[in-house]
Amino acid sequence: MSLWDRIITSLEATLLTGRHTLQRQVNGAYCGDLLSDVLARALPGNLWITIHRHRNIVAVATLVNLSGIIITGNRAPEPDALESAEKECIPLLTTPLNNFETSGKLHDLFSDYSKSKYFNL
Repeated sequence: MSLWDRIITSLEATLLTGRHTLQRQVNGAYCGDLLSDVLARALPGNLWITIHRHRNIVAVATLVNLSGIIITGNRAPEPDALESAEKECIPLLTTPLNNFETSGKLHDLFSDYSKSKYFNL
């Protein structure tokens, strides 16, 4: 099972963009809802955990070169955000979990993967 498939399964997530968007390498995660903070502190290759649903999340993800966006709490992205994510080939996922639960599950998953040669934190 690929890392992306493990992420989706672990988070009970729904991938809203096409599977072709799952080409980016994941090297960690960043949880934040202040866009300027994400711009300043998230690292390229991070998954972004957020409650935001608007298309500006895709612009931020593109500028920082994030590996994907996870919207928590079963929130649905606005249609133009989904359209922008497809266009920019940024994976956009939703999960019923909250930010804390999502972060914890990703931490556990990444801790397991950091022991393998396929994942580097």
